Amino acid sequence: GSGEEQMIQCYILSILYLLLSALLFLQNRYRVQLSSFLRLSSFLRENRKALGIFVASGFLLVFVLALLPLSPGPMVLGDLIPLLMITYDSLYFLIVFSRDEGESRKDYLDIGKESRKVFLGYLNIAVAVLHFIFPTFVLL
Repeated sequence: GSGEEQMIQCYILSILYLLLSALLFLQNRYRVQLSSFLRLSSFLRENRKALGIFVASGFLLVFVLALLPLSPGPMVLGDLIPLLMITYDSLYFLIVFSRDEGESRKDYLDIGKESRKVFLGYLNIAVAVLHFIFPTFVLL
């Protein structure tokens, strides 16, 4: 049915969002291999409209994951782990990428420490892979 197709589309989009977030987190560590993501990162930092669309799409995915889980997942709870990860990613990009260059040098709220970003990158990959392998797994 149409509802099932929408859930599957949202499922695929959530995996893509998690992987894109992972690549953005890992871009500094793997500069040479992920050079195109350095361009994407700077594009998101410089273009507020593109950043807004990226973050809004993350929050829209969170909303849909919460309300339309893949069956047999429970209604409302949805796909909890990807939902929480995408929420964190969206908030991170909203806060960190929307700061002005001068502001990003300040230590307060500097979530941009390299080791934490690498950890978040690998965590996003793990969540995406687990979500892909076990699409109906829901943590209660």
